[in-house]
Amino acid sequence: MDKKVLEWIKYKQTMSSSYRPSKPIFLYRNLTYMRQRMSRSHKSRRGFKIDMILEKLMLKNNQEENPGVRGYMTLTFLGFYDKKVETPQDPVKVETLLLKICHKKRKDVSVGTSEVPINPCENQPPPKAPTISIPNESFSLNNGHVAKTYMLLLRVYCTSSTGCLMHNCDLDEPAQKRRKSSTGSIKSGGEEIKLYGSELIVYDKHNRCLLTDGDYELGLQEVQTNIRSSPKKHSSWESVPDIKECGPFEVFSKGPTLKFRLNWTTEPSNGLVDRPAPIHPLPNGDNKENRSGNTGLERSSTNNNNNNNNNNNNNNNNNNNSNNNNNNNNSTLPTPSPLNSSRMTTSSEKTDTVMGTQQIVYQFLYNNNSRQQTEACEDLHCPWCSLDCGKLYSLLKHLKLCHSRFTFTYVPIPQGARIDVAINECYDGSYAGSPHELISQPSNVAFSRTGPTRRTSVTNILVCRPKRTKPSLSEFLELDENEYESQRPYITGHNRLYHHTVTCLPIYPKEMDIDSEGENDPKWLQTKTRMMIDDFTDVNEGEKELMKMWNLHVMKYGYVGDCQIPLACQMFLETKGKELLMKNLYRNFVLHMCSLFDFGLISPVVLYQTIQKLQEIMKEGGEDSDIRKVLQKSHEAQVEKWLNSGCHASLDTKQNNTNTKENLNIEGLNSNGIE
Repeated sequence: MDKKVLEWIKYKQTMSSSYRPSKPIFLYRNLTYMRQRMSRSHKSRRGFKIDMILEKLMLKNNQEENPGVRGYMTLTFLGFYDKKVETPQDPVKVETLLLKICHKKRKDVSVGTSEVPINPCENQPPPKAPTISIPNESFSLNNGHVAKTYMLLLRVYCTSSTGCLMHNCDLDEPAQKRRKSSTGSIKSGGEEIKLYGSELIVYDKHNRCLLTDGDYELGLQEVQTNIRSSPKKHSSWESVPDIKECGPFEVFSKGPTLKFRLNWTTEPSNGLVDRPAPIHPLPNGDNKENRSGNTGLERSSTNNNNNNNNNNNNNNNNNNNSNNNNNNNNSTLPTPSPLNSSRMTTSSEKTDTVMGTQQIVYQFLYNNNSRQQTEACEDLHCPWCSLDCGKLYSLLKHLKLCHSRFTFTYVPIPQGARIDVAINECYDGSYAGSPHELISQPSNVAFSRTGPTRRTSVTNILVCRPKRTKPSLSEFLELDENEYESQRPYITGHNRLYHHTVTCLPIYPKEMDIDSEGENDPKWLQTKTRMMIDDFTDVNEGEKELMKMWNLHVMKYGYVGDCQIPLACQMFLETKGKELLMKNLYRNFVLHMCSLFDFGLISPVVLYQTIQKLQEIMKEGGEDSDIRKVLQKSHEAQVEKWLNSGCHASLDTKQNNTNTKENLNIEGLNSNGIE
């Protein structure tokens, strides 16, 4: 995208919540608006029955029990090519062996021997060609031993430069009758035979077949057999010949090669068969990625998507072609097998085909005023995730559902289509209507670092099944009054807003677990009440403590009328009676009750009953109760104070107190400067 567009997106990210590309948990080929990406059809589901699963298993077991039903690997030898051999000679003999490699064992089994012509003419090749078929059960992974891999060994017995004929050498004679020369070549009946060989991996250790249908040209190397001779008595230096560098493809131009065709067939074919027709190579520069048959899997332009008939014809032609280029000495590129995707044609796809090559222009809106257009592109790829949508309807649907951070409006133009892109203000509710921020949190809670806080619970709907409509591009023309989107929201939350009964303030999400309606005295209000009572200076400490208890009691139960004062006194003694006596506030409570009587809030009967009930609480524990002990100590201290400073004090005590006051007055006068 353009640099200005990237700066615009970055600016929007800082102004609102950060944009993250969606990572869907679904496969695109399973979407209804991406049917062209489905490479298989579901026609078999129409007549599917449960019994079909059993039939498939029984058929598979029968194939394992009957090896004749299984496939065969057929090798058709086309010729042995060696530029050093100029004179025409009789065919060479090619022995095919199957090497089985187990954990601690290697075993090779001879499959057969074939006579292959030397340097056959390409213009007038022999009409017949030898073949060898290897049954598929020979590659069993568990045949007595657990096989790790299978390899195909090809050994070519060729006459040496002395000119001896190949047919005079009987390869079927026992190995004891053959004798070996000092160079390692086999001598039989006075004739010297050179042995060439090479190998091909059929199945690797991961049980993957590496040999597919195609023409192979195998580079051969001379095999040096072990020579048994008497040990040398004297050690000597030997000169090693210079090793010439040889590229990977120079082997085919210098050394001998063996050409054959490999096919996997259902029936065996041994002996001589009609020579197969040569396979023409693919044009230069062609590869599997650029073939038109793979347009559904690789990135392609709109032209490829609008020419489905041409793609199908190209697929059929590619099935008859093969590469003859070799990556190494032992294998070639097999015949390609492009995926033929079965595409389902819809009305929107027909519209795209009629339109032909179309250009897609993205227009980004800045604050609904300024605009920025990108370069016109002819492909239908998502500019954010590079997904090949294949059709214009699929592209618009993908942008709308998978990139809902923006809004997309389709505008048809003569050259193709224009897509207007703007910020979706209602995506996450950054400004209005967000279930996450349904109730604005306090300033010290929204971004608090002291600990986690509860927020409004939100449910994201993963499965939404609205009424499906027919695919139409008119769905993306207008953004307002869209019946398809208004059926059900994709995010739901607790949209109800609760308020406190007393204060009428909204209840925050973190307060949902607290039964605030039954508690009119929050902790902060209790603390505030105590602090306000402590500020009084014209009352003693006992009166302050009693008023704290009484005010918190009235605040908790919410008494609102004078008629509820008798009930408040009764409940106060039930909840705070013992605490009142333990704090030695009996006389203070009696004075408080007298004040209520003086102001006409309670009757004499209520006053008498309340004091009587308080005295009953005093007698509950008996003489040894904690309440009686506290009251007795308080009474003794009060009596002692009365005796010392009250009306019952003796004359000597009063005289001492009077002299003390006079002395204090004299000292006060002297301190003020009076002599």
